Amino acid sequence: MTNSSASEPFSAVAPYYDQLMQSIPYLWWMHYVETLLDYFDRPAQKVLDLCCGTGNLSELLALSGYEVVGVDRSAAMIEQARRKAEQHQSGVRYYVQDAAELDSGETFDAIVSLFDSLNNIIEPERFAEALRRAYQHLNPDGIFIFDLNTEYAFVQKMFDQRLLEPSAPLRYRWRSRYDKESRLCTVQMEFWVREGEQERYFTETHLQRAYTESEVREMLYAAGFAEVHLFDAYTLHPPDRRSDRVFYVGLR
Repeated sequence: MTNSSASEPFSAVAPYYDQLMQSIPYLWWMHYVETLLDYFDRPAQKVLDLCCGTGNLSELLALSGYEVVGVDRSAAMIEQARRKAEQHQSGVRYYVQDAAELDSGETFDAIVSLFDSLNNIIEPERFAEALRRAYQHLNPDGIFIFDLNTEYAFVQKMFDQRLLEPSAPLRYRWRSRYDKESRLCTVQMEFWVREGEQERYFTETHLQRAYTESEVREMLYAAGFAEVHLFDAYTLHPPDRRSDRVFYVGLR
């Protein structure tokens, strides 16, 4: 068995990320985004996938006819996304960029950031800056759609997951610890990957911050958005105290 530990989140796991996320209904998530576009009557042609990971959503959007750009701070994830774009000949352009330092030199009809990606920005100042950068990269009448894990999700330990069946090619165990004072959730991740006769073991540590609905709403208005709307995940209903994921929509 070989062992390694990744200091940069999403670096060691990048080659296995799609395998890890194979149960995620990406098409369903995209349809929900399109439901929100229709609900607010904001047709979009050019879309930025902010914190795009390995590009699964980006590729689906491109397949559906959108012009897509994907950015992510992880070079390892972008490397996987670029391979995918080349394989699919999708035309998606991928760049390594931090959401809080976004500077693409172009604007978009819609910006989406899904799968609680922005929770990974644990400094409130940088989180607010990411929202400002998103606003600056929108066309007039543009729309920004993103989702966040709530404090309820962290308290309920929804990050605690495991798949340890000996026959599984990728085994993992995630254990989370939430600190209410700092509002930080630390997720210790262990992975075992079968590679031929060898098994590789590696770890990653991820941090996410719980932001309150009022904080995010105020930051969006401060960033310049004219309207802010909140939804319980995958619905058109407002969130409640047991919502574990909230979608935010900022209208320019």
